[in-house]
Amino acid sequence: MKIPKTSEELENELYSSIDILDEIGDLRIRQLIRRLSKVSDNIIVSGIIKIFANTNRPDTQYADQKYAGKLLKELKPKTKRDLGLVLKSTIENWNKSVEEFPFWLEENYGIELLRNTLTDLEAQNLNDIQVENLKTMKWWLKI
Repeated sequence: MKIPKTSEELENELYSSIDILDEIGDLRIRQLIRRLSKVSDNIIVSGIIKIFANTNRPDTQYADQKYAGKLLKELKPKTKRDLGLVLKSTIENWNKSVEEFPFWLEENYGIELLRNTLTDLEAQNLNDIQVENLKTMKWWLKI
């Protein structure tokens, strides 16, 4: 395992680690977390957002997001990315059982900005999945 230099490399390292969970448990994921202490928050956040937005791994979606959430919880990466864009790219595919994601959003952006952005997003033309996921995110955050 190498130290990721791009968000794509981080994404691939996490997927590779998840794909061998049955063989070695979460050892490789724990090793990845240690290596990520040397990686910029921008690369970490970009890679994790890609994981939450990815629709190409439906059979491992929960595990992918669960461990991406674990990275968020452990590393607490900071970002100034536009919250509206982050939510738009992830809300439809976000697995509602992965509470680390909304709590990281709250920690990074603050509850007021998050509340306002969720309200703005609700006013847009959303599909049923997006509406349900927004409701669940607000429930997790007690908004």
